Amino acid sequence: MLNAKILIVENERIIAEDIKRTLQNLDYAVCSIVTSGDEAIKKAEQDNPDLILMDIVLQGEISGIEAAEQIHTRFNIPIIYLTAYADAKTLERAKITEPFGYITKPFDEKELYSTIEIALYKNQTEKKLQESKARLQNIINNNADGIIIVDRKGIVRFANPAVETIFGRKKEELVGELFGSPLVSNEITELDIVGKDGKAVVVEMRIAKIKWEGETAYLASLRDITEHKQIQHDLQISFDKLERILEETVNALASAFGKRDLYTAGHQQRVTQLAIAIAEEMGLSKEQIKGIRIACLIHDIGKISVPAEILSKPSRLTDAEFEIVKEHPKIAYDIVKSIEFPWPVAEIIYQHHERLNGSGYPRGLKDEEILPETKILIVADVVEAMSSHRPYRPARGMKITLEEITKNRGILYDPQAIDACLTLIKEKGFRFE
Repeated sequence: MLNAKILIVENERIIAEDIKRTLQNLDYAVCSIVTSGDEAIKKAEQDNPDLILMDIVLQGEISGIEAAEQIHTRFNIPIIYLTAYADAKTLERAKITEPFGYITKPFDEKELYSTIEIALYKNQTEKKLQESKARLQNIINNNADGIIIVDRKGIVRFANPAVETIFGRKKEELVGELFGSPLVSNEITELDIVGKDGKAVVVEMRIAKIKWEGETAYLASLRDITEHKQIQHDLQISFDKLERILEETVNALASAFGKRDLYTAGHQQRVTQLAIAIAEEMGLSKEQIKGIRIACLIHDIGKISVPAEILSKPSRLTDAEFEIVKEHPKIAYDIVKSIEFPWPVAEIIYQHHERLNGSGYPRGLKDEEILPETKILIVADVVEAMSSHRPYRPARGMKITLEEITKNRGILYDPQAIDACLTLIKEKGFRFE
């Protein structure tokens, strides 16, 4: 480290001047020369040198070792001892001051240079390490999350200040105690903690395996999520309330239409029953099933625009009458689309008369264009309609109905929905209530 400032503390002035010339030849700067321990301490504070060359034997009451101890404690300046002798007892005393090297007089220029450079490099490295540790310590101490280090026996070895807020206890009280919660690396768990102050908190705990003082340990990061959990709870209550309102809206729509057409009202209820059973058999999610249920309950609401005499006509419809009936999915869509359901209810209803091969109505959609939820509704709708009595024909019965849908499996109707329906009716005894 060229141009480093060096303080020379040497009992003999002539030797000190010789050392000064040598240092200057090596491109070091000599800030001062002193001969006593007291002066060394004062100059260390005033000059703040990069390094001190310290003779062990000095003038005055304070020895080089005693002066070095004070300088090391107060100013953390690296020290290299100069000594004409190095007996074991002296070296043992000198070790306590954590010197950066020893040079035995007389010494040559190369030895002096190498010892100084090693000391300066070591000091720089240690300073960087200390700064890094200080930054890390600052991050840990000021972290909003609680940080606890637990050894393999489950004993708390370290806790940061944030832990005090979580547990309602001083961190010093926790260190040395059994942590008490299972520690599994790379897992996230929730803990309910009641602190010493009686305050209950919910924390999210993340575990990482680390080395602590040379041994395997676990770092537990504890985040207080009490407020977050409360917000989640409040949101769930609001969502549940919204779902109830939506369901009441749907039931009101179904009920209003049911008073006009009792057959269709019963049909929608039975289709809902079968569609939910098929969806469960296929392993659909609870959220998908909720959407299917809502859509099924009002899938024929568009028939409110169809004249009553057509709906109850005891004979087959004319082509013109059937064209009127075919409009009901679009009308139902227009009625429902403005309601903000969390599921694609309006589109499910709009598609419920489509078929895989594109032969359905009103848009002639094909396989991949039809929603998975709609494919289930289609099968449930067809099975209920064929197996039930209609004004223009008697019920065909379940046997003929199942033969019909099996024949058109993969052509008109979704294979998975058909297979689930057949399993329910043939093997699990499903019956319309």
